[in-house]
Amino acid sequence: MTSKFKKGCLWGAASGTALICALAASGNAHASGFQVRETSGTLQGSSFAGMSTLSSDASTSFYNPGTVGQYDETTYSVGGSLIVPRSKLTNGKGTAGGLSTGINLSRTDYGDMAVDAFVPNAHAIWKLNDNVNLGISITAPWGLVTDYENDFAGRYFGTTSAIKSVNIKPVLAYRFDNGLSIGAGPQVQYFEARFDKAVSRATGVEGNTSVRGDDLAMGWQAGVNWQIRPSTRVGVAYNSEVKHTLEGRVNFDTAAEGLGYVDQSVTAKVATPESISIGLSQEVGEKWTVMADAQWTNWNSIDTLTFNFGGDTSSALAGNQNSSSDAFKWGSAWFYSIGAQYQYDENWRFSTGFAFDETPVKDKYRSVRLPDSNRYWLSFGTSYKAADWADISLGYTHIFAHSADVNLSDSNIGSFTGKYESEVDIIALQANFKF
Repeated sequence: MTSKFKKGCLWGAASGTALICALAASGNAHASGFQVRETSGTLQGSSFAGMSTLSSDASTSFYNPGTVGQYDETTYSVGGSLIVPRSKLTNGKGTAGGLSTGINLSRTDYGDMAVDAFVPNAHAIWKLNDNVNLGISITAPWGLVTDYENDFAGRYFGTTSAIKSVNIKPVLAYRFDNGLSIGAGPQVQYFEARFDKAVSRATGVEGNTSVRGDDLAMGWQAGVNWQIRPSTRVGVAYNSEVKHTLEGRVNFDTAAEGLGYVDQSVTAKVATPESISIGLSQEVGEKWTVMADAQWTNWNSIDTLTFNFGGDTSSALAGNQNSSSDAFKWGSAWFYSIGAQYQYDENWRFSTGFAFDETPVKDKYRSVRLPDSNRYWLSFGTSYKAADWADISLGYTHIFAHSADVNLSDSNIGSFTGKYESEVDIIALQANFKF
């Protein structure tokens, strides 16, 4: 029998490792917008079908806090996802104008501006009494990295873009005798952003600027998971938006400083979006379970991102250069998934799933920072029960993305057009322990 001390050490090591890795990892967005959906090796194998209803291990509780009440024993999960995106630019064309007049924008081709990433997660659920459970999840649900070299033809619209996050979700859940479980709690979210691009001053000379900021803020979550019959479950969950006020610096390199640009402090307001998910799972016979989920994400919170500077960043340019804005104008988006699990024997379980992931990005506002488009997921997975108290889940997903056209124009810097072809491979591994 594992002692309480060993249990505590196991959870402490798992959560500490996930937290450190999440702070260090760079995630490339491959779900809609800059969402990083990967929180569970188990759900990865079904394209996240079952995220509102399943309670096979602690990792499935992240998307629906109501699920936390359905566990009959203390359980821990720790894992991670290797994300390998590829995004190729074709038919690119840059033209210089305004402040970039005289600049060479001939580098239009680009083999791959996406960046590989490892995204960790850790989850725990403690059985407090017959009806009450306490849960916690540590994940990195928002992330983005796109990286171009400094001679990229669209560099005045963006070079390096990076978003990192760490989300901690504690949950208190109550299970009624009729199979209904409700759960709720806060979410504590750290958010960090970096946006780089080239700058000029109509002299044929250019430099580079980098805007960075971070913030710690809070939101909330609530959910219901109801086992209507022994073989049937429904789930509904809500995650609130988290409003951040980023604080940081805008820094210019030596070349930009030579053009009269000056470093300043910076603030910006941004909100990670709210979401609502609903799902159904149904056991069919003794071996099969089928699942279906839909999730609505309110990306309307990503409208116009304005960086307010602590002072004038360039006294050499006309007017007061004390702010900079990027128009995103995103809309709401849906994620639909269907999947199935097959219990082969007492040790092996297999899963598969398919999903449609709608982009919130409108064609008119698609940027080089995130050339997002609609995508389709195809997933396979397996779980192996190594012991009565331990099992391992492995999931694989290939994401097929529509081609994405970018068409940008700005009277101050010129224009850029291009077509992006993208795809993603994901491998997720999860270790689960019960006591």
